[in-house]
Amino acid sequence: MHLTIERRSAICAKVSAAEPPHEISPIVGITRRIGIMFSRLDVKRLLIALPTGLVIANAALAAERPANPADWPALKDVYKNYFLIGSTNLDARNFGTDVVPGENSVAAMTLKHFNAVTPSNAMKPDFWNGGISNPTPNFLTNLTSGINADISAANARGVKVTGHVLLWHNQSAQWPAPNVLTASGGWETPWDHATAKTNLEHYVRTVAGHFDREPFKAYAWDVVNEAFKDNPDNPADWRNALRTGYSPEERPSRWAQAYSKGGKSWDYMYDAFYYARQNTTAILNYNDFNDNERASKATAIAAMVKEFNERYAAESAAGKGRVLRDAKGNPRPLIDVIGTQGHWDMRLNMDAFERTIKAYLEAGVNVDLTELDLAPTLGLDKGQRIQNGPEMEALFMEQGIQYAKLFSLLKEYAAGPGGRHPEYKGGVHRVTWWGMTDPGYHINGYPWSGVGRPKEAYWATTNPEQYLIDAGLPPNGVTATFSYGGESFKARTWGGKNAQAMLDINVPVETKNVVFTAANVSLPSGFAVESMKFNPPDCAVVPGKPCHVTVTARGPAPATAYAENTATFVLSFGKMTVGWMEAANALEAPLSYAEVRFSDGVTPFKQYKTSYGSDGMARASGVTEMRAVPKHGRNTLILSPRDPVANPFGLRLHKHAATEKAWRPVTRFEPGRTYMVVSGETDLNGQKHAAALTNRSKPATAASPESLSRTPVIVRGGILVPLPNSNAPANEPALAQDNLKFVFEEAKSPAAGPYAAQEGHTMQSFIHGTNAYPHVMFRGNGANGTVVAGQHSLITRQTNGQEGSQIAERALDQAVWFNTPIDPKTGEMKMFLYTDRDGVKQHHVLKEVVDGETPNRDAGNAISQRQASVGGFVAMQAESPKEGTSVKLYAYDIEPYAPDNGPPPTTTEPPLPPPAMSIAFPFSRSGGSLDAGDLALVLAGLAAFAVARRRRP
Repeated sequence: MHLTIERRSAICAKVSAAEPPHEISPIVGITRRIGIMFSRLDVKRLLIALPTGLVIANAALAAERPANPADWPALKDVYKNYFLIGSTNLDARNFGTDVVPGENSVAAMTLKHFNAVTPSNAMKPDFWNGGISNPTPNFLTNLTSGINADISAANARGVKVTGHVLLWHNQSAQWPAPNVLTASGGWETPWDHATAKTNLEHYVRTVAGHFDREPFKAYAWDVVNEAFKDNPDNPADWRNALRTGYSPEERPSRWAQAYSKGGKSWDYMYDAFYYARQNTTAILNYNDFNDNERASKATAIAAMVKEFNERYAAESAAGKGRVLRDAKGNPRPLIDVIGTQGHWDMRLNMDAFERTIKAYLEAGVNVDLTELDLAPTLGLDKGQRIQNGPEMEALFMEQGIQYAKLFSLLKEYAAGPGGRHPEYKGGVHRVTWWGMTDPGYHINGYPWSGVGRPKEAYWATTNPEQYLIDAGLPPNGVTATFSYGGESFKARTWGGKNAQAMLDINVPVETKNVVFTAANVSLPSGFAVESMKFNPPDCAVVPGKPCHVTVTARGPAPATAYAENTATFVLSFGKMTVGWMEAANALEAPLSYAEVRFSDGVTPFKQYKTSYGSDGMARASGVTEMRAVPKHGRNTLILSPRDPVANPFGLRLHKHAATEKAWRPVTRFEPGRTYMVVSGETDLNGQKHAAALTNRSKPATAASPESLSRTPVIVRGGILVPLPNSNAPANEPALAQDNLKFVFEEAKSPAAGPYAAQEGHTMQSFIHGTNAYPHVMFRGNGANGTVVAGQHSLITRQTNGQEGSQIAERALDQAVWFNTPIDPKTGEMKMFLYTDRDGVKQHHVLKEVVDGETPNRDAGNAISQRQASVGGFVAMQAESPKEGTSVKLYAYDIEPYAPDNGPPPTTTEPPLPPPAMSIAFPFSRSGGSLDAGDLALVLAGLAAFAVARRRRP
């Protein structure tokens, strides 16, 4: 199915024509069959066992389903025109000649449902027992047992095997050689660049070459796994976005560390793929995680893949490297596939994941979903975990909806003839679950609860569009049209409480306030604007400080209580900016990276094409072009600050102290933004330093519980200057560590009381320490060990480092943070939680503590470069928010400024009444109170909203 697929044929046209329309009317009949595939089956009605109270509410989803397991659809057949379907059930016993496809055993289900398989652990680097010291590892000598037998059996039954994985920083004790203490106190692999490069070639040649032979030939390889940091500042600079030997603190890369001793740390990446291509004809994948939410990580991955493929095309054409060809005779790229793992929970933002798919397809490769599990948010282990019963079943109903949306999306971008995006070279090529039945790697995230026991997730997967229709939801998302400045903009969202479509819209430099109302929004039949929120409230816009308008629409009531038929769009209106970023260790001076945002589509830039240097640097190739970034677009270019920029009147686009991106203090929250939370100067190891909240454990003491740590930072001239890892050598770049960064997402707390109507924020930390997916920072619930003298633990993982489910929705009062008004001059505020349970009304404030010494590194982790620290932050019981520690937010951005010498400000729309805006308590402006002018503004806005709704067709 890989590269031999004939895409977008007449079959494709028929499939597209058969797809449900993007806009649907309210569903009248809720007892429709789960899929057209069942319409000719003589079946009995089968209701998946539900508590009595749930059956009626879910009549639409528990529709006619075959009672006979033999009639349950095989997933590989359902998706034969779309993509491969895989599991991790690589075991020769599952592929024996006597195994019959069915539903009565793991082996039977494996053969029935899957045509691809990945070993979960059997081919990770540690499978070479003894490492470089052992020239005859087991896989080279035991040809009729173990992994060789497993792959041979799978191949004999026509199941395609993906090897996982050649290079990884984890489960790789001998590749490279393990860390040792150096004379200077460092913790490093003894290998240097030359030794690492030689051994890398030997390792890849031996492993990839062996599994390129029949009968144990691998169909594909994950060549490198999880090499990128989770939240890079400048994703276009993919070299510095990679893990180094010291960043992140948890699970850094020893390959990068070895290569840095005599070479460039990032060169091991190209070498790994180059050596693999010389020794196997398998599909070559790059595989990573947490790229679904963070556009910065996905952008960095796509930038690397694009550069590697361009480089290899040139080198192989010149005779360096072999050329493999696809079925059409075209040269195959060095990297065929980008794999996104998919270790997710129910808070998955489907719109963000779609943006990731598109970013990878735009790089010209296929996309695999490689390690899927979509887990319900079961809650905490300490006495709050949701148990089997009605509450669990409700989560499984929600899980079915999310699975249906996911597979509707995946089908649309499929590489097979059923896909609907011929503009891309590739598509979604494989979907593999990391397990098969509950409980699995991540609890309860799978389509089956056990052998022969399909869940709602399974039925949703068999026919996702019909499942959504039966739930009363749009089968292909909600597409809206927005008008502004004489232009129209379309955006689609997959809907629900977690998804948000996002648009950037350029406004002219003379615009002072953006006027945007419900009259500017056109929605599908049955949907209407429910609310519009403006940030800032007057929608003022200056360069570097856009206005964000969040439009929430609601459609017809769904046919199930476990779905939400809403659509959310975030429109960002901004003036054109250029943010300059240097990378002295990776990009030859004077070239700089420059991020253009809110492009006017007219201003041209002299853009430099770079080429790879023998020293690992990117340098000007001599090819330049003058062109503009498409209007409204966002793109990072390689420019020279010495070249003049034709600044539009009033804008600063040239390199300047204010247009250099840096960690600067901010005075508002923006949607989905990454921030550092920093206290004022306090005592740290006998010196005065500001301290950043850090996703690193602070040990418990007699005075405070185990909680989150802090890291000293330097604030110079209002700009936060990250410090390099204290364990690192002098040549390590001083880039912000992932564990200092938190992504703030708007959220409502379930607690009643004074903040019930106010939007707060959850704080997510994207760092691969114990968990493979991000966790929301929450307050410990008071169980033993989580509270000392009224001070509660702050936790971003499960107890004692064990993996587990995210915090449950019902417990979000422990994770939704509110804040006092941000001081517009100093940026200071105080953060707090609020709980109202069992008659107890309680504030918990973010409080800095000075006790608790975090040791340097982790004695139980062979590669940890964790930094030593003293003190941290807790959630302290308080009478009011005033008792918390004053903190500031820092974001990586340019400095906002008033346009220079601009003409009198105007708006770009005909005068209309002010927009309707939602008011949360307390109102978020300096002073915190409402006066008569505010009330007049609100009434005028409501009037405008009513007029706009009457105008809608």
